[in-house]
Amino acid sequence: MGILTSMPNIVFSRSIADSLVLNRIFSYRRNFTPNDLNGHTTNVYVKTDYNVVRRNPTLWLIPSMYSIADGERKLIAESYNKITFKDITQYDVNRQVCFSTIRHNRRAMPTIVEFMTPSIYDICLYNDHILSPFNKHNRHFYHYSIIQHESDTAIVNFRPRLLKNTQLVSGTAVVSIGTGRVVSAIFNGEFDMIRFHTETTQGDSDNRSLLPQQCKTFMNFKFMGNKINASFEAVYDCPITLPDSINNVFDLQMMDSLRPIPLTEREKEIYKGYTEAHQPDTTVVVDTVEHFNFVKDVLQDAIGDNLISSIRYESENTYMKLSPILDPQYISYSSSRGFSYRLKFGAQFRFNNHRYFEFYPWCGYNFKYEKFYFTMPFYFHYNPKRNGYLSLTYGNGNRIGSGVVIDEIKREYGDTLNLDNRDLEYFDDNYLTLSNNIKIFDWIELTTGFAYHRRVAYNTDEMRKWKKPRNYYSFAPMFCVKLTPWRNGPVLSVDYERGIKGVLSSFIDYERWEFDASIKHRMKPMRLINARVGGGFYTRKKENYFVDYQHFRENKLPGGWDDDWSGDFQLLNSDWYNESRYYARANLSYESPLMITSWLPLLGHYIEKERIYFSVLSIDNTRPYTELGYGFTTRLISIGLFASFLNADYQGFGSKFTFELFRRW
Repeated sequence: MGILTSMPNIVFSRSIADSLVLNRIFSYRRNFTPNDLNGHTTNVYVKTDYNVVRRNPTLWLIPSMYSIADGERKLIAESYNKITFKDITQYDVNRQVCFSTIRHNRRAMPTIVEFMTPSIYDICLYNDHILSPFNKHNRHFYHYSIIQHESDTAIVNFRPRLLKNTQLVSGTAVVSIGTGRVVSAIFNGEFDMIRFHTETTQGDSDNRSLLPQQCKTFMNFKFMGNKINASFEAVYDCPITLPDSINNVFDLQMMDSLRPIPLTEREKEIYKGYTEAHQPDTTVVVDTVEHFNFVKDVLQDAIGDNLISSIRYESENTYMKLSPILDPQYISYSSSRGFSYRLKFGAQFRFNNHRYFEFYPWCGYNFKYEKFYFTMPFYFHYNPKRNGYLSLTYGNGNRIGSGVVIDEIKREYGDTLNLDNRDLEYFDDNYLTLSNNIKIFDWIELTTGFAYHRRVAYNTDEMRKWKKPRNYYSFAPMFCVKLTPWRNGPVLSVDYERGIKGVLSSFIDYERWEFDASIKHRMKPMRLINARVGGGFYTRKKENYFVDYQHFRENKLPGGWDDDWSGDFQLLNSDWYNESRYYARANLSYESPLMITSWLPLLGHYIEKERIYFSVLSIDNTRPYTELGYGFTTRLISIGLFASFLNADYQGFGSKFTFELFRRW
C-alpha cells in the first residue's frame, strides 16, 4: 500500500513514498525548528524505581552502586528540577526538591540520567553515543520499513542494517507525514552494560518538538551475578515553577504537592515501608547517643564514597574534584612502557568571573621503571576574555637519557672501559616553569617565561666514582607563539628556548626551536581525524649533555583513549627521544564507529569505536621510522595493536590497553 502525501488524491509507489517520508524526517529540524534551544527553561519531574533482583559483594566495587549494595532491594528516588538548555545535549540542571529511599539520598546508576533527553534528530541519541536512526548521516546503518497509520501519520520501523551493535538501536516511531516530525518513538538497545527500552513522546511544535514531553525508560543491568531492574521517567513542562532560592530541598510532602503523575501501587508500598521504618516509636525510650559503626561509618561511607567514586566539593567560590582512588580508566599497559596508574586532581577558587585560581595536578606510578611521577600546574587567570593567565608548574618529568657522560668518562679513563648496564646515561628530570599567556589578537597567543631543570643522575654512586656531577642544572628563557588563523583549522605553534649559564647554578648552554601543527577534524557520523606534524632542532649545543624537546618526548604515564594515542609513538625506543639534534614527525589517526571489527559476529556487537594509526619519524643517522596501528574500544577495555618499521624493514610488534570499565559511571 502506498503512503498518502499532504497532496490529496495522489498515491505514490511504496519505495518513493518511503523515501519521501524519510527525507522529511531527516530535514525536519532544519525546516521547522528555526531557533536553537539556548536559554530555554523548563520544569522537569524525574522518578526512578529500582528493583535489586540479585546482588553480591562485587556490587560494592561499582561506582555509585555501593549505596544499594545492601539494605532494601526496592527503592525509589524523585526530584523536581529546573533545566536551562544551552542546546539539546548541553544543559544545566538545578535540583530544587528531591526525596529518595536510598541511603543518605545518594544517587545510583547516574548514567541513566542520559536517557532523560534523547536527541532524536542529532547524530547521537545520547551525548556522544548511539547513532540516531532519524539523522540522515546514519541512514546507511539502518533498515527502514514504513506503513501508513492514519491519514496524516505513518509508522516507521527501524533496525540495524546488518549486525547488531551497541551503537545502534531498533524500534518504531509514529511520524507526521506532512512534516516528518517524530510524534513518539520506542527504542530498544544496549550500551555500557545496560539494556534499555525507551518510550518517548515529543513536544508538538517548533523547538519543543526537539525535546520530549514525557520519556520513560526501562533498564536491565547485569554484572558478575548482580542483576538490577530500573525504570526511569521524566515529565517536561511541569506547570509549577518554584523560586530559584529553593535548592536541593529533601522533603516528601513538598514532592507530593509537585508530582505531576501519580505513583504506582508498587511505589506507594515502597514509600509506606520506608516511612514506617523511619517513624520514631514514641513508646520506647530512644538512646540519643550515636554509636560508632565501623562497617557503616568507615567501610561504607568513608571508603565507599572515596575509593571508587570521585571526591567532589563545591561552594559558591570553590570547586574541588579528585578522581577515584581506584579508577580502572587510568590503569594502562603498553608493551614498551609496562603497567602504570595515575590519579588526577582539580581545584578552582574564584574571586570573581575575571579573577580565579586553578590547580590541576596529576600523579602516578610506572611499575616497569619503578618511578613515581607527578606534575603540579598552578594557574592564575586574570583576563579570561583574552585567555590571560600566569602559570607555575613543578614536576619530575620523565627519565631522560644522555650518552655524553659515558663518552667523557671513556675519553678521560680509556675507551676500553666496560660501562654497560650501569645506567650512567639516565637522569631523572625535575623541572620548574613560570610563564605568562595572553591572546594578543583573536588568532595569536603569546606565552613567555622561563624553564629551570635539575637533572639528577640515576646512578649517583657511579657518578661519584668517576668524579662526575650528580646534578646538571639548566636555566632558559622561552617563548611560544600559537596561531589559529582559521576557525576550524589547525593550531600552529612556534617554540623557542635559550639556555643561559650562571643562573641558579646552571651551566648548560643551548638554543632550541620547535614547530608544531595539530588538528582535530570532526566529521559525521561520529568520525574524527587527528593529525599532527612538527619538527625541532638545536641551533646551539655547546655542551651536548641533553637533548630534550617539548613536543617530542616519551610519556611514562599515558592517559586514556582520547588523551594521547594519536600524538604519540607506541613502540619507539626510549633512547631515541634524546639522541638527535633534530626531529621531524607526523602522526595521523582516523576514528569511526562501525568500521572493521564492528561487523564481525559476536565480538562486533560490543565494539563502540575503532581507530587506524599512522606515524612516521625522522631523526639523525636513522632511516625513517614508521608505526602502523589499529585499535578499538569496548565497554570494558580499549586495545591498540602496533607494528614498527625502519624503511620497509619490519622491526617489532606491540600492544597497548587501557580499562574503560564504568568510565561513564
